[in-house]
Amino acid sequence: MTASTATDRIRDAVYDSLTAEFATTRDDRPAVVPVTPFFDREREVVVVTAAPAFAGKAERAAANPRVSLLLHEGEGRLHLTGRATVRDDDLEANTAVVERLIRDEPPSPKREAMVEAADFLGTRLGLLLLDWYGLRILIEIRPTAVDSRPSDGTTTVPTWNAAGVDSGEAETYDRVVATVTDDAGYPRSWPVSSATVRDGRLRLTPPDDVRPVDGQPACVLVHWHDADLAKLEQRLIRGRCRKDARGLVFDPASSFHLRNRTPRDRLRFIVDGKRRTRAYFDDRGRTYRPVPRLRTLLEW
Repeated sequence: MTASTATDRIRDAVYDSLTAEFATTRDDRPAVVPVTPFFDREREVVVVTAAPAFAGKAERAAANPRVSLLLHEGEGRLHLTGRATVRDDDLEANTAVVERLIRDEPPSPKREAMVEAADFLGTRLGLLLLDWYGLRILIEIRPTAVDSRPSDGTTTVPTWNAAGVDSGEAETYDRVVATVTDDAGYPRSWPVSSATVRDGRLRLTPPDDVRPVDGQPACVLVHWHDADLAKLEQRLIRGRCRKDARGLVFDPASSFHLRNRTPRDRLRFIVDGKRRTRAYFDDRGRTYRPVPRLRTLLEW
């Protein structure tokens, strides 16, 4: 595959991905979060973003720039590894970059969802509630390798009490991704299509190019969202790989849950986001100013 062909393939997969799974690693312990990816045509890099209220993934990428992204490609997935550069000097300027990247997206449900979100952020109500969310940290990913990740396109999650997932939560999820760190220090992710839990452990069948060992730190992300990202839910489960007589399993140890589905969830999200944004600026000795009225894509 030529460099030009690989770039085109990555760009098209980014355009096809309303969300993708972004993985970082610290001390060989991976962490994965859902993100909306963009492609910067000028720099030929993939861009994901973070609000300062949720800067953890950017901080991890700054500490260790070896990252990965699991994109959608047709009926399967495309796994990208790369080196990350975090840009957090001017969050308002970063917002303008994101607006340009949205504008450059081809017409699609993804672009429509992003346009609607940008339009709302530019309204008086949007600024009152979510001015902090318009501020953006950029994480630029320069690809180093891509690999195909087959998927049968169907995912169900069983009740998984050992990971904190009860039956009501389990039935909402339609995406499961497992991740370990390879010998070169890169996080390596793959989709889990048929999730099977027995004795509290999740059965894993990694791709041939991923070879976890017994006791290796790992994580599993389960998540879902609606078509415009207005509602979503996710749980990151940390644990270790274990070998048994039948192969490889994931043994959960702890989990972090985030949900934005109900009015109460959204109120908590807004209040917590404002608080965390002020803490972000205070920790850096900077002054938090509400982002100016955002331009809407309709004006371009």
